[in-house]
Amino acid sequence: MFTHPAKVCMTYFQHCKFSLKLCLLFLKGAFFAFIHSFIPDLFITSSTNINFTIKKLISESGCRNSEI
Repeated sequence: MFTHPAKVCMTYFQHCKFSLKLCLLFLKGAFFAFIHSFIPDLFITSSTNINFTIKKLISESGCRNSEI
């Protein structure tokens, strides 16, 4: 039933923890972007910084499988 975690070389719980970490980063990014939309002088680089963090985490996690 849950085959995706194995395809990316993670256990179910490793995948769950990783996905929750991404979720928190997305929420943080959404919050900062929302504030930035009304007060442009706040959180000027937060979206870029969070994007780089997420890209780095994804590129360093699990393994890369052509079946994904």
